[in-house]
Amino acid sequence: MSKPDWKELQSQFAAAHTSTGIKLKDWCEQQGLVYDTARRYIKKSAQNNAQRKTAQRIAQNPDKAAPEQGKGKRGAEKNCAKPDPGRSPFCADLSDKEKLFVSYYLECRNKYEAYRKAGYTGGDRNARMLYRKPAVARAINQGIEQLSEQAILNAQDILRHWHEIAIADPSEISQMRRVCCRYCWGFDNRYQWIDESEYDKAAEKAAKDSKPPPDQSGGFGFVANDDPNPDCPKCAGEGIEDVFLADTRDLIGPARRLIAGVKKTKFGIEVMTRDQDAALKNLAAFHNLASSEQERELRLLEIERVRLSNEKIKAEIENLRNGANGSEQIIIHNSLKPPGAE
Repeated sequence: MSKPDWKELQSQFAAAHTSTGIKLKDWCEQQGLVYDTARRYIKKSAQNNAQRKTAQRIAQNPDKAAPEQGKGKRGAEKNCAKPDPGRSPFCADLSDKEKLFVSYYLECRNKYEAYRKAGYTGGDRNARMLYRKPAVARAINQGIEQLSEQAILNAQDILRHWHEIAIADPSEISQMRRVCCRYCWGFDNRYQWIDESEYDKAAEKAAKDSKPPPDQSGGFGFVANDDPNPDCPKCAGEGIEDVFLADTRDLIGPARRLIAGVKKTKFGIEVMTRDQDAALKNLAAFHNLASSEQERELRLLEIERVRLSNEKIKAEIENLRNGANGSEQIIIHNSLKPPGAE
């Protein structure tokens, strides 16, 4: 049986999908192809190209990211937040909605929430693109600097700072993952290439070294972060280890507080984090201090109560001495009754 010409099949499916909108699975059934194999080589290129063009238009003008579709969308546009001249004095070259976005971001430090509050109706991708727009990024940095100059930390701020560091999840910053090996999803568990370009480079190198061309029967379409194949004979379903570092620009909440910086060394990338154990110790010391302060105040109050009680008794004794020759009856509180008294 001859090997399928995936390039030709890709072109045939693209034409059929463009004209009829047929799904890949249905098209494979019509052509007598195995869907699980074909989906690794045949992609909806026409649809992907259209999506890329749409993404480029959104990047150039985020304000027009969500086109009007029907009355519902038009109604949403009318109900969008209106520009507030009193908000966000940063970077006068921004549009009104961009200024709103900067202002709301400085309040909540969440790009997605700020994007919605500013009146945008696009998706999360549009929010990220707006957040990374150079002019907007400069405005945000300028705003953070101004707020830092005005900030005065109180005890609650310091306590919150320690608490966020202590409860942060380090896996939001870096992870050790088990991902598929080159043989996991290759045809008949043979070596799988990313694309033809990678294979051509390997074949060219083999030709220079006077070696036979590498085997391409495993096919193309390798995805480096895919899950391991439990039936893979090469890795026994365990895959290979892979270290993943998150984009620090997207970190929010405790994870953003935990990270102290990133630097490149001769051994690779080093992620610096704040000491979570030290933060826990600080929290424990803070609560112990608060408890000891409360106990100290109670002790002082008890001492003061005893002092006042003693002064009252002394005053009554002094009055008794001074009025011994008079007819006044002196009552001493908390005193013992004389013998024979009822």
